[in-house]
Amino acid sequence: MNSNKKFFLMIIGIIGVVIFWIGWVSMNPADEKAMATFVSVDELLEDNITHRTKLGGLVKDGSIVISETNHLDCSFVLKEGDLELNIKYDRTRPDLFKDGAEVIVTGQYVNGVFYADELQTKCASRYEGDLRDENSYNLSEIDS
Repeated sequence: MNSNKKFFLMIIGIIGVVIFWIGWVSMNPADEKAMATFVSVDELLEDNITHRTKLGGLVKDGSIVISETNHLDCSFVLKEGDLELNIKYDRTRPDLFKDGAEVIVTGQYVNGVFYADELQTKCASRYEGDLRDENSYNLSEIDS
């Protein structure tokens, strides 16, 4: 066999191994918690999805209830359009979590309640600057 054929076969072999590895890792993730599909509240309720999912929406005004015995336990109502879903969360809440906040929750839907183990809030617009306009940079803070 000449060296060109050996080189070509070696490249084909490497490509085959890489494709196999990508397929294997995709089908058999090491962390099942990392595999959460983003669905709408409508899809969740209509299809009664019970596997790990992500939902997005707004916190309904006046719906946040924090347990008096364990201040980490919290429940609230997630609004997406006209639909509402009860959420239970028992971990540290982000600072920007409040009525009307835009949130993303990750967890499982069981018996009419979504048990979230991750809660993210969208950053408020007051923290975002227009990076295209260099006049909006406050460079005096950096110099001191």
